[in-house]
Amino acid sequence: MNKIEVVIVTGMSGAGKTQAMAIFENMEYRCIDNYPIPLLKEFGDLMRTSTKYSKVAMAVSLGDAILAVRILSNMDWVDLTVIFLDCDDKVLLSRYKQTRRSHPLMISNVASSLVDAIEFEREMADPISQLASIVIDTTLLKPAKLQDKLESYFYKGNRDTFRVSFISFGYKHGIPRDADLLLDVRFLPNPFYIESLRKLTGNDKEVYDYVMSQSETQEFVQRTIEYYDYLLKKYEEEGKMQMIIGIGCTGGQHRSVTLTNYFADHYAEYYQVYKWHRDADH
Repeated sequence: MNKIEVVIVTGMSGAGKTQAMAIFENMEYRCIDNYPIPLLKEFGDLMRTSTKYSKVAMAVSLGDAILAVRILSNMDWVDLTVIFLDCDDKVLLSRYKQTRRSHPLMISNVASSLVDAIEFEREMADPISQLASIVIDTTLLKPAKLQDKLESYFYKGNRDTFRVSFISFGYKHGIPRDADLLLDVRFLPNPFYIESLRKLTGNDKEVYDYVMSQSETQEFVQRTIEYYDYLLKKYEEEGKMQMIIGIGCTGGQHRSVTLTNYFADHYAEYYQVYKWHRDADH
């Protein structure tokens, strides 16, 4: 029989599990929120015998996630993917204050304050984040970009394809928390100091052509492609599902955007590629 695709969506409360489940629902997954973990074995038997459950997405709390992964991993008819949604603690605090929602750990009297609840969850987060197939940092991620990311992983239905994500960013705004590799391009000539290019980004032809025409850029690109050709192939052979490469310059507007566009276009011929301009998209 064909394996049943099951996606566990977990992570920090407030990091976007509700949004993620809505996205999976739009992708025609059977979506289940807060299913009782002790009943997962019975639900697994139901999935195996029913044609209604070929694709399932389950939102699971951090406290239940490890047990859920353990149970589902023992079902040989299940193809399991674990998504961990992360977010900066200060942003989580701000989101809860803005929406005036109560944190689940406060509702269950595990924590007496919002700060304590977030700190308590952070302690629980590390083990499950290490088990996750996909880690997504939603700190600066708009809902539409979260949808783009999830659709790039799941909508095409080819979960065996190695995926490479290129993310441009500005070091002054902080590094992407979910990046596997960081590429610092701050040594390249900066279009910011050219008045006609200052308000543009690497998405504009004028900036792109300027950055790519520099001799430093040409040598850097050649050396980097040699390195990535070797590295990405090794990660693919190892069975890694994805690689997230952050490319950073000072402000995340010019050089990093240009190089992200270049590398994304180059490797789209060989892999399933996703790109996101974290700071230029704001």
